[in-house]
Amino acid sequence: MGIQRAVLLIADIGGYTNYMHWNRKHLAHAQWTVAQLLESVIDAAKGMKLAKLEGDAAFFWAPGGNTSVLVCDRPPQMRQRFRTRREQIKKDHPCDCKSCEQRDNLSIKFVAHEGEVAEQKVKRNVELAGVDVILVHRMLKNEVPVSEYLFMTDVVAQCLDESVRKLATPLTHDFEGIGETSTHYTDLATSDMPPAVPDHSFFGLLWADVKFEWHALPYLLGFKKACAGFRSLGRGATEEPAEMG
Repeated sequence: MGIQRAVLLIADIGGYTNYMHWNRKHLAHAQWTVAQLLESVIDAAKGMKLAKLEGDAAFFWAPGGNTSVLVCDRPPQMRQRFRTRREQIKKDHPCDCKSCEQRDNLSIKFVAHEGEVAEQKVKRNVELAGVDVILVHRMLKNEVPVSEYLFMTDVVAQCLDESVRKLATPLTHDFEGIGETSTHYTDLATSDMPPAVPDHSFFGLLWADVKFEWHALPYLLGFKKACAGFRSLGRGATEEPAEMG
C-alpha cells in the first residue's frame, strides 16, 4: 500500500486510570460511561477516519485533509460533544457509586500532527505505520501544563491562520526515538461554554436509569468490554468529507 500524507489526531480521555480503579459493579458503570463518551467523540469527528481505538483514546486520520479545518474545528466540537454527553449521563443517572462520583474528573485532550503514513495489513487488520504515527503517539507523554488542550507539532501550527496560531504557546519537546521537536499547545478551557443538557420528566429519568443499569449489565457480568462494538468503527461507515487542501 502506498504512502499518503495525512492529518493525524488522537483524542485521549484524561483521568481514565483513576476512574477505572473500583470494584466490579463500579467498573461496569465506568466502562459503559467511557464507551458512551468515546462514541460521542467519534461521532463528532466528521471528515476523519477512525484508525484505531486504543483503550481510553481514539486515533483518527484524514488522508489529504485540510489541516487548518480539521485541527481548528474538530477538537472543539469533539470536546463539546464529550462534555455534553458527560453532563447528560450525570443528569440522567444520579448514581452515587465510587465510579460515577468520579465522572466530573474525566477530561479530554488532543494531540495533532501531519505527516506521511502507510497502511499495513496484519492478518485481517489494517494498521497505520510510519515515523509520523510513532511521533503522534509519543506526543501523549508531554509537559503541557493544562489538563484539556490541543497539542500540535510545528508543521500543524504553520498551517493554521495567524489569528489562531498566535493563541498557541510554543514548547520544545525531546521525544523518545524522535529527538527535539517544536510543538505548540492551546488551552481548550479558555473557550469554555457550558454544555446544554435538556431536562427530563420524572418518568423520563426513571426510564433512563433503567436503561443505564441494563446497558451496564453486560460489563458487570464480564460479557462485554469497554468500547467494544461501536457502530462507528466500521471501515465502511458513512463519512462526511472534510475540505481538501
